[in-house]
Amino acid sequence: MHRLILILCLTAVVTPVLSRAAAIDGPPAEADEFHFVVLGDAQFHQPATFNRLIDQVRRLRPAFVIQVGDMIEGYNSDLDTVEQEWDRFAKQIQPLEPITYYPVPGNHDVYGDAKVPDRALEQLYAEKFGPLYFQFSYKNALFLGLNTDSSEGANAISGAQFDWLKKTLRENRQPHVFVFMHRPPNFLQNAEALHTLFKTHKVAHVFYGHHHHYHFREQDGVKYSMTNAAANSVNEHPDIGGFRHLLQVSVRGDEVNTAVIEADAIKPQDIVAPGDNYDFFALDQRLLPDSVALQKTGDAFKFAIELNNVSARNVQVFVSCTSADDRWQIEPAARPAFEVTRKTKQRLTYRASYAANRQPESMPECVFRVPFQTERGKWLDFTKTVNTTR
Repeated sequence: MHRLILILCLTAVVTPVLSRAAAIDGPPAEADEFHFVVLGDAQFHQPATFNRLIDQVRRLRPAFVIQVGDMIEGYNSDLDTVEQEWDRFAKQIQPLEPITYYPVPGNHDVYGDAKVPDRALEQLYAEKFGPLYFQFSYKNALFLGLNTDSSEGANAISGAQFDWLKKTLRENRQPHVFVFMHRPPNFLQNAEALHTLFKTHKVAHVFYGHHHHYHFREQDGVKYSMTNAAANSVNEHPDIGGFRHLLQVSVRGDEVNTAVIEADAIKPQDIVAPGDNYDFFALDQRLLPDSVALQKTGDAFKFAIELNNVSARNVQVFVSCTSADDRWQIEPAARPAFEVTRKTKQRLTYRASYAANRQPESMPECVFRVPFQTERGKWLDFTKTVNTTR
């Protein structure tokens, strides 16, 4: 009687919990929450890499994109030639639409063949993108694009531009200020005055390119980042900045975070098909045993390896057998490529021996290779070694 009462009590307690959907609070909404992408030099060095980066940026769906100069090869005073380069570049970034794109000029964008600023090229740039230096506000942040390669004073932020910068920073009421330029600010002619201005007005982060690598430093509370999209690097060592990438900057209220994302790290959502995933797993787990036993037969040995293709595809198999010290004679040492039909098994038999005066210190092993093509057309190698034991 007591046991029956206990069961009824438990049922009364548990059943409502299992049948009731739980209600939880969603994350708190943040009015000033957004992210944007910063791209470094393109300069036609690696156009295929840059094109892929543009496609990857589109997948991130940022509020906007800012590029820090050297979009084209330039260094050419022939306006028709430079116009063609800009037309080509426009086609490269067209997939970003409808994401807004803002560049700042680099030396390759506005320098002629004499490698000094060319007013005609500056005018052409302005026709394409608007002012050579600019400001805009977005939510709780001010964005400033500067021109480090002006015909009014190359390799510096000077003259009317410097006066405009001081006035803009002085009048700013936004909590976050981001600055974008092409040349590294610490190498500009008025580097000290520029940094003092950034420090005084609490600039959050300064982004730039030109040297074709990545680095980060912080000075007096101002963060500085060099970035490189697809221009050739002086070195190819990732640990010292020699890699192609984009920067994603996230703003959430008072918080700002910057992520460095290597080129080709952002994948489309259909990068892996379920069939590829399960078929490769099936081959890895079930196609071959880890080891098989040698069986003595007269003055030799024999062994057999069974292939079990539980995947949903037919597979082509290549196999060769050997030993680490090469003292075993294995027959056959290699076989012509053969097919194992899906959902079937196939058994391979071998004979192994060694000469009386050539005692081996290793065991026979067979290496199997299965070419595996994904639904996206990429070829992978499935390789497994089957060992033998006595």
